[in-house]
Amino acid sequence: MASVSDFVSEDKGAFSVAVNGFVPRRAFVPFNQEDSSTEVLVKAGDRVQEGQTIAKGKNSSVQATIPGIVESIEVVQFPNGRQGKAAKINLGGTFSFIGKKHGKVNWQGFDASTILMVMAEKGVVNTFEGCESLSEQIKKLHSKSARILAVRLFDDDPSRVTERFLAERYWNEVVEGAAIIAKAMKANGLVFVHDAKMAVAFSDADDSLFTVPKAVCAVSIEKYPAGFAHEIASAVKKMHAGAPFSEIGNRDLYVDAMTALAAYDAVALSVPLMERYVHVTGDCLNAGAIMKVKIGTTMGDLAKQCGWFKRQPAKIVVNGIVTGFSVSSLSIPVTKLVKSVAFLPAKKALRQYDEQCIGCGDCRKICPVGLYPDMLFRSFQHERNGTELEKQYAATSLLCTNCALCNAVCPSRLPLSETAMLLKGIEDEEYI
Repeated sequence: MASVSDFVSEDKGAFSVAVNGFVPRRAFVPFNQEDSSTEVLVKAGDRVQEGQTIAKGKNSSVQATIPGIVESIEVVQFPNGRQGKAAKINLGGTFSFIGKKHGKVNWQGFDASTILMVMAEKGVVNTFEGCESLSEQIKKLHSKSARILAVRLFDDDPSRVTERFLAERYWNEVVEGAAIIAKAMKANGLVFVHDAKMAVAFSDADDSLFTVPKAVCAVSIEKYPAGFAHEIASAVKKMHAGAPFSEIGNRDLYVDAMTALAAYDAVALSVPLMERYVHVTGDCLNAGAIMKVKIGTTMGDLAKQCGWFKRQPAKIVVNGIVTGFSVSSLSIPVTKLVKSVAFLPAKKALRQYDEQCIGCGDCRKICPVGLYPDMLFRSFQHERNGTELEKQYAATSLLCTNCALCNAVCPSRLPLSETAMLLKGIEDEEYI
């Protein structure tokens, strides 16, 4: 465990309202990071409307986030380091959703398959860990799952405040979104997991929304990690000894406040996923904010709305300094996975270098479950030619909670957390 004081943002907890981001004059809308089989439905020169489906996958769709003309289809860099195609849309025309009043849909008359279809059509993703089509995740729930839905109402990375802000500011919508997801997955139980110090009124939740047992679970976030599936499952089991919550495990469905809010917008209001709430922060900026921005807005546009830079950033970190990604360009767009962007000066940028493991042991010391991340990395490198001891270490990856503390302390900049996740997937399949 690590103290959260090592990672806390200088403006953590300072926001009471979100500001609307400027509508970008040009947006780079990705054709999905979560579905490699996405079919692109537009070409250069096409006119598109706000909310129009421009790409479609088996379980997810992508909508134009601004009206205008598709200037080109380009390969762009995404915040997670990957590359992919995006529609470069030049703003022009009228808006279909911005400034419009959205009528409420009687979603309670929908069956589970209809809700899944709507979430896929509206492009809803689960950002609890990474970015994956929510409807696809529900369809792929493991047969051994207890079918418990856990909704995290705080940020897993201590340097972010986005999820906590949404849970407190849009509590009723988050609750209804959770009820929608629970119905879609035919859940056996729903549990809200919150920081004990959060100002949310659980007693105000409309019980008529729920067709399954619901519970709450308070956790302490003074030590990191606290918000990953492993820690949540342990906390729920300690607080709720009886069925169905005592049966929660890593194969159940875990979502965050952002995902629940997106499900509410898509199913209850028929609004596709075109915007993200982003915590924009960092000592290099003249101001920080929680901003509601169009997907496809660039990092540079975020900085401009915050008054630009008082000093040049040495590093741009997306989604938190522990679990996030470092990006190198202001032209990288906000995608569906983005929750925060921090513009950091040199004094706060970790000095890390791309080297081989130097055997410092820092990753072993900080791992909250006692794993040897360096040995997992070595095992993955050697694959089938590894020693018997390395194969035994690979099996321990099943205990990894994906907290990414090993990445944060590694001076050689090795992808330790990512390697553990890959090994865990392989070992999990073999275990089944």
